[in-house]
Amino acid sequence: MKIELRRVAPLLLAAAFAACAHAPRSGGGRPAWIDGESAQWPRSQFVVGVGSADDENTAAERARGEVARVFSATVSVESTSDESETNTGVNGKVVHSFSQKVAENVRSVTKKALEGVDVVARWKDPATFRCYALAVLPKDSALLEVTSKLRDIDQEAENYNSQLATATDRFDKAKAAAKLVALLKSRADLESESRVLGGGNDSAGIDLGAARAAAAKALASLDVIVSVTGDGAGEVATGVISGLNAVGLSAKSGTLGDKGDLTASSVVTVMPVEAGPRWQRTRASASISLADGRDGKIFTQFEVSAREDALDGGESRHRALESLAKKTSEKVTSSIDDFFANQ
Repeated sequence: MKIELRRVAPLLLAAAFAACAHAPRSGGGRPAWIDGESAQWPRSQFVVGVGSADDENTAAERARGEVARVFSATVSVESTSDESETNTGVNGKVVHSFSQKVAENVRSVTKKALEGVDVVARWKDPATFRCYALAVLPKDSALLEVTSKLRDIDQEAENYNSQLATATDRFDKAKAAAKLVALLKSRADLESESRVLGGGNDSAGIDLGAARAAAAKALASLDVIVSVTGDGAGEVATGVISGLNAVGLSAKSGTLGDKGDLTASSVVTVMPVEAGPRWQRTRASASISLADGRDGKIFTQFEVSAREDALDGGESRHRALESLAKKTSEKVTSSIDDFFANQ
């Protein structure tokens, strides 16, 4: 059966507008919220995000994403498998650091706050057929979530600050200091969220400046020795020291067997790997041991490796060692966190 084009065209046009037609609209013209302030959803009361796309669902997701972007904390907690072939353990068990747990808790709070994001308005441009969406997050309800977690962190921080003040053993002081530092870092993230949501200066139950200074002094008082041997030792030593610095520890270079409160030793190997006629590939690896100087026992051992390609062999070597140093730094940081958490 033959259907005339003039009868089909209106149906096609109606279908094109249907995707956005059911959603809230702001009149027939271009809504003000696309380009700026909305009287109905003022920025003084809402965190707002505008998204646009060829379809309404994508526009809505982009609008929600714009709301999430104003927060400093990452809202998703992901477990990733790394090509670095890294294995970390204490007594044969894989562990997760105290600071990572605190950070995940903060991200969870932010994620929970963002569950209040709603897409409240949509509009489709009749000339370009582009869909727009407006997402809003009520500041007052989200601020309640953030403020509640701030109070929890402050209570924990007071506890560790008291432990730090009363401890006489250097390791006990360092343990309390490490946990206090992790909490204060996460507290700073939540303070940023609070400011985004219109919260004022949030006062803690302790003097934050004094607490940071006391924690830094306690961690810096430990004698930490780093010894690295093998090709690429300089780059990996830098990575180890960077990881120690990230948790507030000061380190100095030494040789295997030197005594210290904590020791970090590593053996590095670098070798070219077959990669093809044009590319040069280098594989760099490091075996790292961290030991408690009180009894000389190794509390963590792990292997880290990296592979990098380049047209030039020297460049591939440089990239591999650079990547190896970065991964080493991250693993040292988490391992030291675990050490103090399990003391």
